Amino acid sequence: MTIFDHLNSILFTKKRDTLTNVDDESTFSSYMTNRWISMYSSDLANIINNTSNRYINCFNKQEFYNFLSAVLPRVRFKRISYIKKKTEKKDEKEQNIIELIAKSREISIREARELVKLNV
Repeated sequence: MTIFDHLNSILFTKKRDTLTNVDDESTFSSYMTNRWISMYSSDLANIINNTSNRYINCFNKQEFYNFLSAVLPRVRFKRISYIKKKTEKKDEKEQNIIELIAKSREISIREARELVKLNV
């Protein structure tokens, strides 16, 4: 089973499949399960924050799986979009200037970038 199979049984089908197989226990990660469930909706994110994040260390994998199945309501199937960090597009001209400043002042590129931000 994959993490998505676990998510489907916790959120959508509510089969209460138990993690009896050792392979199933190795594919189940409580952290990743919480992360994916919290990306489904803000309501489920609040439930995860108020319940399972507090008690994550109290349960083993089997108990935590059963806890999530019991606490979370059954929801309609919706594709969960993974939230990625947005990266800033770097301007080549600005990057070259920052590298020149870093070389001339003998500082790191990160420090040169902060120096440019302070002066601008």
